[in-house]
Amino acid sequence: MKSKNLKLAIQKNGRLTEDAISFLRSSGLQFENYKQKLFSSCKNFPLEIVYVRDDDIPDYVESGAVDLGIVGQNILNESNKDVKNIINLNFGICSLSIAIPENSNIKVVKQLINARIFTTYPNSTEKYFRKKNIPVKIMTVSGSVEITPALGIADAIVDLVATGRTLALNNLKVIEKIYDSQATLIAGKNNNLPEGKKILMQKLIKRFKKLII
Repeated sequence: MKSKNLKLAIQKNGRLTEDAISFLRSSGLQFENYKQKLFSSCKNFPLEIVYVRDDDIPDYVESGAVDLGIVGQNILNESNKDVKNIINLNFGICSLSIAIPENSNIKVVKQLINARIFTTYPNSTEKYFRKKNIPVKIMTVSGSVEITPALGIADAIVDLVATGRTLALNNLKVIEKIYDSQATLIAGKNNNLPEGKKILMQKLIKRFKKLII
């Protein structure tokens, strides 16, 4: 990597990967096959694209290891890192929602008092139920949260919902939305970039804005 180049972190494998790659290429950036690399150098812009776990992107941006990141707002809400949202990118649109079994007797959120809630977003879930003053038992899992009600260990789940197909396949339904989410471009709040990088960043942001206006 060249130190004078901008560094942009994106998700290596996951929900936003293909859309992020498509977005970058649609903005005119030219780079080699990302699937076999930890980073790619753009051929027509002084930019290095770094491929990492989505959970790590706010950390890398906050620390200044990279200058920019593309990440879901859900990750930002969960991490509470000291970064700033530059622009929303209008892809990866979904919502963090509360879902229950189709045959549940629960009709509204306030009926979830002392319920067992399984999620991969414990911080967002805890904040929501605390604000509602509803005591619940939050259990954290790393994946496949939709199976927990069928196993008899969860009364409800909190998970990202895009089309709702996965919920329907697992006989679940949404009863409340916690927040909306989409992919966003982030930067560090306290990074003191050299003037050359600041100019490059503004040029890159200008490219991105042309795609979302």
